Amino acid sequence: MCEALGSEPNPDEIPVEFADLPDVVQQTLEIYGFLPDRWEGMSATFLGKDYSITFDLFKTYEIDNYVEQRLLLRIMSVVDGIRSKIIQDKQNAKKSSK
Repeated sequence: MCEALGSEPNPDEIPVEFADLPDVVQQTLEIYGFLPDRWEGMSATFLGKDYSITFDLFKTYEIDNYVEQRLLLRIMSVVDGIRSKIIQDKQNAKKSSK
């Protein structure tokens, strides 16, 4: 597309492909995707992921090393925090636009 527009690609604008991520991050995101979302019923507030099946998923993915498990949990926690903020911001934008 840049070639057609006669411009240079800006590395800050190039989206990261899933395959470009380190294996541990790919594996973490796969496991994170299997975790069910938790929502508060009355206000429809996103509470994050339900981590209750995490160690079962670790067994399924044959992640037996406790150091690696802690790393994956930390990455999932960071992803969950970012995702929670994005969902909260979207909900707040909807409320303010009404």
